[in-house]
Amino acid sequence: MKKINTKFLLPVIGGILLIAAGVVFLLNNLGLFQLDWGLLIGPLFAIGGLVFLLVYILNTSEWWALIPGFVLIGIGTIIFMGQTLSPELNRFGGAVFMGFLGLPFLLIFIAHREHWWALIPGGVLLSLALVILTENNSLLSGAILFLGMAITFFLVYILPKPAGKLSWALYPGGILGLIGVLMLFGVTDLMNYIFPVALVIAGGYVLYRGLRR
Repeated sequence: MKKINTKFLLPVIGGILLIAAGVVFLLNNLGLFQLDWGLLIGPLFAIGGLVFLLVYILNTSEWWALIPGFVLIGIGTIIFMGQTLSPELNRFGGAVFMGFLGLPFLLIFIAHREHWWALIPGGVLLSLALVILTENNSLLSGAILFLGMAITFFLVYILPKPAGKLSWALYPGGILGLIGVLMLFGVTDLMNYIFPVALVIAGGYVLYRGLRR
């Protein structure tokens, strides 16, 4: 498939949007109609994000355009949520924004496996989105964060990519996973039983070795 040269696209679309904005401002100042800026700012950010997504759609080698595209759409979404939704639903705004931050990195990894590094920020940001949803429980939030990062590094090792399997990813994945599991035990109060039992087993093993000698 022939790639389209998108170098001209951003200046052209940007110029058109600036002209359109100037006309709208002029008509508003002339009193021909009244703008509701509170409801307009969010969609404007989202439109800017769609321009960057169009750049990627026309030329998939411009993978970088996915990042500002989703970031601008995320900003526009949370602004629009703040203007239209109730305070109870607005508390999800941070999670929504983190999701929009993490999604482009996952798409970069899926479409361009040579950029395997994109899986790491994508996984971490989506883990943070889940953390925000459980912010009322600090132990559970911590467990989700560490387990999410652990899964991210395990995926870096498991998923196919031109670089092959990266064995170093198992080390941070294992450490983060262990911390996450321990924190999860703390949430469920299992640590109150597992830790003493582990001490008893360790002490019994030390005693057995000492008596055997």
